[in-house]
Amino acid sequence: MTTYYTLVASLPPLPRSFDAGPIPITASTLRHRLSMLTDADRFVTDQLADFFRWDRQPIERSDGDVIARHQQLKRQIRNPLVLRLVEHRFEVRTLVAALRCQRDGAPRPELPALPVSTWIRRHWDKAGFGSSSRYPWVAVFCQALDEKQPKHAQYELFSELWQVWSRLDQQYHFTFESVVLYLARWEILFRWSSQNTELGQQRFDDLVEDILGSSVVPHRESALEFSVGDDRVASP
Repeated sequence: MTTYYTLVASLPPLPRSFDAGPIPITASTLRHRLSMLTDADRFVTDQLADFFRWDRQPIERSDGDVIARHQQLKRQIRNPLVLRLVEHRFEVRTLVAALRCQRDGAPRPELPALPVSTWIRRHWDKAGFGSSSRYPWVAVFCQALDEKQPKHAQYELFSELWQVWSRLDQQYHFTFESVVLYLARWEILFRWSSQNTELGQQRFDDLVEDILGSSVVPHRESALEFSVGDDRVASP
């Protein structure tokens, strides 16, 4: 507990919004602070980091590959909070994938075993799956796509993640969960800031590698991956 207090107290506050900037801590400093964690705790944060790295890399994957990855993570992750973050991220990306198929008139994609997938199947013939009350961000997200504003659409996705994870953070004080949620939101800060530079993706890759010490896989795309170049949007 003392270690968690010392670590959390050493981390500068994150901005109230992911687009408020500047990034309050460098990657190298953050990496140094994480060295306070035990090996067991680092194993958990590495699981989360590995998922984020996998999630943001638009590698060519079939829907079945994505579903298999979801099932694998559910078996492997033992920390309840990390599993909750992973499930929420899969929920958002599943909605976006289904919305993209619906907008393009494509068949309904194969969906992972999530409550949102049941909702999508049940309401497939409704615009936006009739989800405005259940998932308020969907309507604004779809409007941004209709107006061909992919960056605004990406903003809405990040806003959903940021707001949910910030509310979760209020439940913890100087605990390991506080560290996990700090890292999760730090990743959003860097992903958003990386979009504002010509070499943004490379900058983000370099920073993550600095912290995690892992290589980055080349870019490819599939039904559950999303590109920013046209009226589609990068995966959250």
